[in-house]
Amino acid sequence: MSITNKVAIKKLLMIAERIHLSNKNIDNDRIVSHLYKNAETIAQRVVINDPGKVSYSDKIDNIITSKIFGYPIMLGLLALIFWITIEGANTPSALLSTIFFSFQDILTDWFTAINAPVWLHGVLVLGLYRTVVWVISVMLPPMAIFFPLFTILEDLGYLPRVAFNLDSLFRKAQACGKQSLTMCMGFGCNAAGVVSCRIIDSPREKLIAVLTNNFVPCNGRFPTLIVIGTIFGAGMLAQGYRSFAVAGIITLLILVGVGTTFVVSWLLSKTFLKGETSSLILELPPYRAPKIGSIIYRSIIDRTLFVLRRAIFVAAPAGIVTWILA
Repeated sequence: MSITNKVAIKKLLMIAERIHLSNKNIDNDRIVSHLYKNAETIAQRVVINDPGKVSYSDKIDNIITSKIFGYPIMLGLLALIFWITIEGANTPSALLSTIFFSFQDILTDWFTAINAPVWLHGVLVLGLYRTVVWVISVMLPPMAIFFPLFTILEDLGYLPRVAFNLDSLFRKAQACGKQSLTMCMGFGCNAAGVVSCRIIDSPREKLIAVLTNNFVPCNGRFPTLIVIGTIFGAGMLAQGYRSFAVAGIITLLILVGVGTTFVVSWLLSKTFLKGETSSLILELPPYRAPKIGSIIYRSIIDRTLFVLRRAIFVAAPAGIVTWILA
C-alpha cells in the first residue's frame, strides 16, 4: 500500500470518528432499520416470490414472535423442559446414588482389611469419593436431559426467536439482546453461560452478561429448588400432580432470577458500565429438523461431560478439604 493511500485512509478514519462524535445521540435502531429496508429492496428486485404464498416459517413466526403469544409460549416451553428434567432425573439420580454408595461400603471394607489409617480412609473415601459421587449423582441426570432438550430447540431454530422476543426488554435494561442466549445457556450451567458470552461483540455488554449470568440458576441448583418447591408449594398435593407443581414453582423462581438479571443489568449500565447500547442485528434462520447425531454429540460430549468434568475437578479437592476441616 502506497503512502498516499495510507494518508487517505487515515483521513477517512478521522472524518468518520468526527462524524460519530458529533452524532452521539443518533438512533441506532433507525440505522439498522434503514439497512434492512435497503436489503429488502435489493432482495425484491432480484428474488421472485409468489405473492400469495406464505412460507411455513413465516406462519410460525407470526405466532411465536407475536406480542400476544410470544412470551406465553416461551414460559410454557421453559416449564415443560423443567418438568421433563425433574421428572426424568429422579430415578437415574437415585439409581446412581445407590450404586455409588454401595461401592463406598466395599471401599470401606477394603480399607479395613488392609488396616489403612483412619485418616486415609476419611480423606479418600469419606472426603474425596463421597463428594465426587454426590456431584455425579446430582448433576449428571439433569444435565443429560436438559442439554439435549436445549440443543433440540437450538437445532430447530427457536433460540434466535427467543433472542428476538427478549431484545426489547434487554434494550430497556441497556444490554444486548444476545444476552438472552447466554442466559438460556446458564440454565444448563452458569460456566457454559459465561463462556457463551463471547458471542457478544461489545466489551461493556459482554461484561454485563458475565456478571449477571449467575442470577439464572443452573441445573446444579435444581435439587435445592426442587426441595424448596416440594416443601413450600407441592408437599400437600397428590403424588401424580406434585411434579407439575414443582415445575411451576421452579419456573416462578427462575422468573425472579430473570427479573433480577434485568434490574442488575440496568443498574450496571447506569453506574459502573455506562455506554451505548448496541443494536441486535439478527437474521431468523428457517426452521429445520434436528439432527439426532449432532444433538447427542454436542449435548453429551461438548456440554454434559465437559461441565461434569470441570465440576469433578472442583469438587474433589473441596471434598478433601471439607473432611479435614470437619
